[in-house]
Amino acid sequence: MIKIFYLFLFSLCLHAGDINFTFLNANIKTYKTLYKDLSKEKNITSEQNLQKTLLYKLITLSKNKVKNEQNITSPKNQKEYEELFKRYLQDIENITKTKDIISKEDEKLNTLKSQIKDTNSTIPSTPELFYTLYYKEKQQNAKKLSYLVKTSKIIKKNILSSLSFLNFDEKEILKTRTDKLEQLKSLETTLQQLLIQKERFTLLDNQKLLQKIKQDISNLNDQKKSLYQDILTSYFLEFSLKLQKKDKSAFEIHKKILSFLEKELKTDEESIKEIDEFLSFLEKKRLGTLETIKGKGVQELKTQVQNLWDIANKPLFYINKTPLSIFKLSIAVLIFIIGFLIGALYKRYINNLSNKNKTITAGTKTLLSNLGYYLIFLITFFIVLKVLGIDLSSIALVAGALSVGIGFGLQNVISNFVSGIILMVERSVKIGDYIELDENLRGFVVDIKMRSITVNTNSNIDVIVPNQELIQNRVINWTMNDKIRRFEIPFGVAYGTNPQKVIDAVLKAVKNSGFDDIYTSKERFTRVVMTGMGDSSVNFELFVWIKGKEILYPKRTTSRFLVLIYNTLYENGIEIPFPQQDIHIKSIDANIPISLNKG
Repeated sequence: MIKIFYLFLFSLCLHAGDINFTFLNANIKTYKTLYKDLSKEKNITSEQNLQKTLLYKLITLSKNKVKNEQNITSPKNQKEYEELFKRYLQDIENITKTKDIISKEDEKLNTLKSQIKDTNSTIPSTPELFYTLYYKEKQQNAKKLSYLVKTSKIIKKNILSSLSFLNFDEKEILKTRTDKLEQLKSLETTLQQLLIQKERFTLLDNQKLLQKIKQDISNLNDQKKSLYQDILTSYFLEFSLKLQKKDKSAFEIHKKILSFLEKELKTDEESIKEIDEFLSFLEKKRLGTLETIKGKGVQELKTQVQNLWDIANKPLFYINKTPLSIFKLSIAVLIFIIGFLIGALYKRYINNLSNKNKTITAGTKTLLSNLGYYLIFLITFFIVLKVLGIDLSSIALVAGALSVGIGFGLQNVISNFVSGIILMVERSVKIGDYIELDENLRGFVVDIKMRSITVNTNSNIDVIVPNQELIQNRVINWTMNDKIRRFEIPFGVAYGTNPQKVIDAVLKAVKNSGFDDIYTSKERFTRVVMTGMGDSSVNFELFVWIKGKEILYPKRTTSRFLVLIYNTLYENGIEIPFPQQDIHIKSIDANIPISLNKG
């Protein structure tokens, strides 16, 4: 700090390079003499009046003397320690203000220097008087700055020396801070009320009450500043106590003090830097340089982590007045990933369980797997909403408002979803069932999902069928209860054939066929019935019950029995008719009918 002072003094000499040193360094008597000479003038111009005013200011300024350095003693108790720290804070504030004043005076001197003309006149011009006034003020401020710097150094030394013997009451320090914070909260409430009243009286143009309110606000702001200073002092007392005990938590309080100066007191950067250096000075002296460096490193790391935490929790956007931050969204995504992983593990567990336990059917496996998976997903969804802080009641209101749109826009999706749940619970269609939706679509059910089922046809084609079709339309389930089906195989013989002979021959052929998939019981047995007399043939049908997997291949099974019937009829000499048409031609002249038999 003392180096800065010498730089200022050097700056003074530079600024005075083109100035009359005789007048610049003149004493108070010279200024009084000039003032009297101007006062004797009868017709004083405005310029001369201005010069008189400047001379009077120089006379007054010359009388003022910068106070000498006071004897600052070490504090003997906690109260004196507090007052000494407050004195240090005041000195730091005054140092900053004085530096600003000197900087502004430098600007003024630079401006005036270009206006001063080099003359040999013994009477100073108005710019010279201005320059001299600012020069003298700057000299005094430089002396004041030097005094403040020396005083602050003495205070710092006394504070350090007193740390070795002072007794601090930690309970009193914390209680004082709590009380001050409560007072500050109450004062803030009162201040807000006064500001509202101020706006009211401003609108009413009540100047008398407005002035009173402004004075009250000013007083409260002074009280607020005093409370802030008391709170800051309590932090410093706690910091000093931790240093006295060589407690590493002093570094954390150090950071709190700097944060309080910046956010609450709105202290300038230079003052914060000075106080930061002072606190570091105390830490090094009490804890050692190495421990201070380590402590500051740890505290800096904590600060960076806290900054990252603040950034992560900064709201990006709002949903129904609920802030959503990067942290919340990241946690939500993580929970979704965990939910999906748990769902996948659950499905794998059910699959392994069904493979080990043969009593669990494919349909049961699919039901447990899908319902459990969607339940896990639903639970995960509600956990995510809870983590994000979104009120479920507000979601319900939004859902109610959008219900009409959802009803029209997502009607098919919701219908398929509900149909899927019905299929899983009702189990009228299960995994592994062989179903027929129409004459062109038959196959195995290989998967049942919430929106659709997958049917694998005999041609190994996977067909995705919406669940809604299975609920609303007719579905033929060939294997719903068992794998036994009656095949109805039609055939015809020529007219003139004995029907009983046909029936006996076909029944005997079926019996001796050796097909092991033919099923026979009291209620279900093979029979041949005559179904009608057609244009060219007498029509019969073979009713045969088939069991096992062959029922799933109807064309193949039907073909097998048609071949058997054909061979049987041929072996028994039973004629298989083919369509015949008779064409009758009538002669116009002779009226002689001609019959042509077309076979």
